[in-house]
Amino acid sequence: MNPFKYGCVVDGEFFCPRPELERQLKGFAESGQNVVVQGERRMGKTSLIKHAIGGMRKMQMLYVDLYCIRTLSDFCRRVMNGIAEADENLPFIKKAMAFVHQLRPTLSFDVNTGTPQVSVDTRTANAPDSLGVVMGMIRKLAKDERMCVVFDEFQDILDIERSDAVLAEMRSTIQFQADTSYFFSGSVRNDMMRIFDDSKSPFFKSAVTFTVGPIAPDKFVRFIVDRFQKGDRRVDSDTARKLIEYADSVTGDVQELCEAIWDTTLPGARISVDGIPYALDCIFAREGEAFGETVRQLTPLQMSVLRTFAELDTSRIFSETFMQHVGTASTGALRTAINRLVNKRVIYQFGGRYRFVNPFFKAWLVKKM
Repeated sequence: MNPFKYGCVVDGEFFCPRPELERQLKGFAESGQNVVVQGERRMGKTSLIKHAIGGMRKMQMLYVDLYCIRTLSDFCRRVMNGIAEADENLPFIKKAMAFVHQLRPTLSFDVNTGTPQVSVDTRTANAPDSLGVVMGMIRKLAKDERMCVVFDEFQDILDIERSDAVLAEMRSTIQFQADTSYFFSGSVRNDMMRIFDDSKSPFFKSAVTFTVGPIAPDKFVRFIVDRFQKGDRRVDSDTARKLIEYADSVTGDVQELCEAIWDTTLPGARISVDGIPYALDCIFAREGEAFGETVRQLTPLQMSVLRTFAELDTSRIFSETFMQHVGTASTGALRTAINRLVNKRVIYQFGGRYRFVNPFFKAWLVKKM
């Protein structure tokens, strides 16, 4: 079995322990502190939260994934299914359903796993007062047992119509729950700043900021060496460090690269950086179609910017050399193209430079374009 996992929440032996961060998150949950958990995409925020809070005794975790929500109905449905996932105890779920009877909740069971699922009436759940009903349910449930509520990809709540009113309604409930900790996790830094750092936002300075960065190199190197050994492969510390650097120290990307290297080597093999091109070909075979679709949606100028980003220093984007490579003399046009690429989540700014959201897309561009 491949000893590496990526693209999903990992736990157990697949999770690289981060004891100091776990200790801090547990402390926040115990004290009822609200927290903004920020960090770049695929840094392992969700796995870290679930590992830390999910392992706490006498603490119920309500995890709600808000990725790509568009309506209040989406929000209500995600919360109710979070309740079902948090505790498969039917009395608990039915109690939660009773609190939101106005939304006409329906209990069913997954035909494959047998796990409970809760759906709500879309028409009633889209009514303006549905948010208050659901937030009120969380407040009532939290009175009976200690609870940590985790809203993942929280920035996507901005895509709901009249999001300012939605945030205001949420804040009006949360601010009176001193014993309940709310974790707001997000990977789009600008949107999260708009929610928590803008003085006009209802959530302005309402939570402490907690940053999840790269795993300490020495700890991650040991983890990678051990995992390859578990998978009947050998890798030395220097090579493991180079694999981490190749994937920009992004936890999920490192795991994906290692997973592909394991897939393209034989039992007993000694891993070296010479295996990276074969691993990339494996990744391209799986993701190349999605990369191609991204390219097809770009303008010629945006495509030229990406090619230049793959080749040159991205900290000096308005230098003469950079603009000559892009093929434009207009700083305004260049700035617009870059902003569009950021909005499309193809690139992001970090440490004064622009990076590809997916480093393997960058490698694909260099090879194919």
